[in-house]
Amino acid sequence: MPDIPVWNKCDNRCVMCANTSAFALNSRRHYFLKRQAVRLERHLRGAAAYSKNARVAGAWNLTGGEPTLNPDFLRTVAYFRRRLPGEPLTVLSNGRRFSDKAFAAAFAAAARPPFTLAVSLHGPAAAAHDAVAGVKGAFAQTLAGLKNIFGLPGAPFVEIRVILHKLNYRGLGATLKFIKRSFRGRPYRVVVMHYEQEGRGARNRARLAVPLSSTARAVNAAARSLAGFSEARLYHFPLCLLKPGLRRLAVISLPPEDRVYPRPCRACAARTACVGLMRPYFRACGAGELKALAGSGA
Repeated sequence: MPDIPVWNKCDNRCVMCANTSAFALNSRRHYFLKRQAVRLERHLRGAAAYSKNARVAGAWNLTGGEPTLNPDFLRTVAYFRRRLPGEPLTVLSNGRRFSDKAFAAAFAAAARPPFTLAVSLHGPAAAAHDAVAGVKGAFAQTLAGLKNIFGLPGAPFVEIRVILHKLNYRGLGATLKFIKRSFRGRPYRVVVMHYEQEGRGARNRARLAVPLSSTARAVNAAARSLAGFSEARLYHFPLCLLKPGLRRLAVISLPPEDRVYPRPCRACAARTACVGLMRPYFRACGAGELKALAGSGA
């Protein structure tokens, strides 16, 4: 289902943000509820209203920028929930606004299930997280926001995302341990993914670029820790780079237009279940890390 930009500004300056500079310069009026309603109604009538993931099955993703900064955010959440009853909705957020308990409670009241709040955590401590987020104090607010959401009855399901790049992939094990320790006994999903080389992520390539094979090794080394979560997923990782026991966690996390299946994939027994390579990654790095998997054990 579509990626729906709800706001184009953000209070973080994440080094790997996939948004372009042009996106942030758009007029705010494009994202207020009145415009959102017009676009959704067009989409529901079958018109071309959204540019990304428009015809892919799955959750409706309310994205940014930082969606919660939209003055119409709570009304927008309530509107989408009302117009899409029973459809899975996901808000992608840095989590900072939920450090306001009243705001978190109002969001939980509007975000009736099935609803997911996906929040990124960039490291196990303020120094690591804030260096990636680009804002001092972001870690404390994100952590407080998550704890507020977890403390609300009937709150949306939480997904904690760890986006790997050169600045943080070696700390994956410590980050996963921190998540387990901080949210013990709470229901949530952890998602580990390789960053996307788009927008600021592409402009900062010299600081961020790391081979998929390297981040996959970090994931493989954390296999026991990942197994300890009640629910875990891996995004953007080709199956051939993962230990056999982790391949069941990898999902096809990109729409067809963003995926590439180069020469090593053509004879792979696992191709139909694999995300392949991100198109910008393939253009920058090629396919030398991949190998075909054979047989039913793929």
